[in-house]
Amino acid sequence: MVTTLALLAVIIPVLAGALVWFLPDHRSGVTAAAALVIGIVGALALAVPVLVGGTLQAADGVVALDALGAFVLVIIVIVASIAMAGSPAYLAHERALRPRDRSRYWALMLWFIGGLLIVPLFDNLGLVWVAIEATTIVSALLVGFARTPAAIEAAWKYLILGSVGIGFALLGTLLAYASSIELLGETSDALSWTRLVAVAPGLDPGLVRLAFIFALVGYGTKTGLAPFHTWLPDAHSQAPSPVSALLSGATLTVALYALARFHLVAAGTLGPGFSSTLLVLFGLLSLAVALPFIVAQGDLKRLLAYSSIEHMGLGAMALGFGGPIALAGLALHLLAHGITKASLFIAGGGLVERGRSRRIARLSGSLVLDPIDGRAFLGGALLLSGLPPSALFVSEIAILFGGFSMGWGWAAALAAVLLALAMAGFLFHVGRVSFGSPRVRETSGPAPWRAIIIGTPLALVVVLGVWTPEPLGAAIARVVAILGGSGV
Repeated sequence: MVTTLALLAVIIPVLAGALVWFLPDHRSGVTAAAALVIGIVGALALAVPVLVGGTLQAADGVVALDALGAFVLVIIVIVASIAMAGSPAYLAHERALRPRDRSRYWALMLWFIGGLLIVPLFDNLGLVWVAIEATTIVSALLVGFARTPAAIEAAWKYLILGSVGIGFALLGTLLAYASSIELLGETSDALSWTRLVAVAPGLDPGLVRLAFIFALVGYGTKTGLAPFHTWLPDAHSQAPSPVSALLSGATLTVALYALARFHLVAAGTLGPGFSSTLLVLFGLLSLAVALPFIVAQGDLKRLLAYSSIEHMGLGAMALGFGGPIALAGLALHLLAHGITKASLFIAGGGLVERGRSRRIARLSGSLVLDPIDGRAFLGGALLLSGLPPSALFVSEIAILFGGFSMGWGWAAALAAVLLALAMAGFLFHVGRVSFGSPRVRETSGPAPWRAIIIGTPLALVVVLGVWTPEPLGAAIARVVAILGGSGV
């Protein structure tokens, strides 16, 4: 049964992508949507029982799902649903499309989502690496989908830097394998993260130390941690807005998930000090690097991209802080950030597509000219900034207090200052977009379906800011236990 559901979640979207590639444009969207629904049903059928309690295994342990993987799987499903729902509007406004471009877009999106969905299902660091590398190749094609010189340059930059980064992650994976050979022998179990965590105290500490450093550089590049982040603003700004939603809301989370697996092995072998210190330092550096680019930003999509660097930096810090409070904050933060950022890219993309520009100065007056996207963008930006009643307010407070409780007071205090300054700079630009003098451009008409697509996820973030459903609280507690906390 587990194998069947895994096939539904991953293989159906991948095979449907191959079919959609050759379909006429007018049939491709419906087929892609049907395949995604099947994939979502399969993924949720796997994730929900695990989040309620227990784990799932299949294929002799190669496919395994615990609460952490299930939680990430749910985030991917939600973000993918938002991105796919926002895609028809992007395709309708994209005037440079050639025959069969729509079919290719839907096929690439299905392959991209299928690659993301398979990552949490593997209990093998090598197969996780393969899946993440596959998403890099497919998503690079989507980044350059518009075929403009800037888009092609961003795609190449993303592909080259992403591949170099993932190459470092491969070295980290090989070193982790080498560290376990003496204990486990030359078997497939030597790359099972579950097995590695169980035998972590007996692993070669020198090799594990090097493995984590290489993994931090490799998966840190995919996560968007500074100074490995340079691909991210270009890729997010040039990619179609639904693709940016997937990159920011899901891909960065998946990369941080892979890094967390290495952190657990390193902490079990070396103690928490080594990997935790590196995570906190690189997280702080990411916050510091993102801040001036947020404050001085003139491009709407790059503004959202640098915000992603800021939030992933905070996520890395939470992972480094450890402890039940910070780790619970991390789980909620990844969920709320994924939902909010995906919705913001869809809303902001609508503003950009009608304004024919990404420049903030040319998109002013969005509340008047684009009532649906303008209001969604303003509301989503307030939530993303961490203002109550946003779930991000709760998660950020939990992370900072968790840092203080675990002896990282200086880092938590510095992070709080950087977050406050970033929030001020971010909201200043949001105010320019929302309340500035309207510029003449194409206006949006009534579109109730679009209000549902963007408004429903944002409403969920508000609800989670004032109320945590008992099943979600229990799921977060299980995630915390896996990440090394003592429960919540």
